[in-house]
Amino acid sequence: MSKIRRFDTKINNKKVAQLKSYLGFEYIKLKKDVNGLEFNIEHLHEYSKENRYNISVARKVDDNTFVYNFFVEGAKLNLFFDAYFNGKIDGDIIDIDKLKPENLA
Repeated sequence: MSKIRRFDTKINNKKVAQLKSYLGFEYIKLKKDVNGLEFNIEHLHEYSKENRYNISVARKVDDNTFVYNFFVEGAKLNLFFDAYFNGKIDGDIIDIDKLKPENLA
């Protein structure tokens, strides 16, 4: 297991969060949302179902290069990455773009 390294993150000289590194990836742990409310797991799952991601995968077939755009529901990202890392989806991920849910109000 990789050691977690910690770095202070400041905005306008005010400590906001601590930037950490784990397995070579930087992350910030959030305890509350921007309104100061604690996270609710059910609301986070519902939010995840509303989001969609466009994952672009470049693939070389014979002498041709193609880009495949996969549209993945937020709640199914783990299934997409499982298929990708198990070799069921071949190619190089070149972009991941979050598609905002439509707001008809």
